[in-house]
Amino acid sequence: MDTKHIIIVLVLLIISIGLTSARADVIKDGIAEVKYDYKAFKEETVPTVVADVKALPDKGKKFWNKEVEKTKEFQKQGWADAKKQTAPIVNGIKKFFTGLNKKADQ
Repeated sequence: MDTKHIIIVLVLLIISIGLTSARADVIKDGIAEVKYDYKAFKEETVPTVVADVKALPDKGKKFWNKEVEKTKEFQKQGWADAKKQTAPIVNGIKKFFTGLNKKADQ
């Protein structure tokens, strides 16, 4: 499929989801509400959330550095492949022009 067909399918999918009559309040009776004890929630979850938030800068920095290294390695491989692919073409062009110079000297 080309891009045009994919976009059309996605738009139709979004429109069909928007037109569905499923509502959250209809199935509300089938879902049991969970009641949390505030004390347990505060003691168990808040310190975990605070620790996770404090760890975000380090995690982000590590992720960023890892992605930069992967990108650099990928680019090195791409440049090496490009050099291998273009070397015969460049040599052929050089041979062509050096051959012209030799013919002009004769």
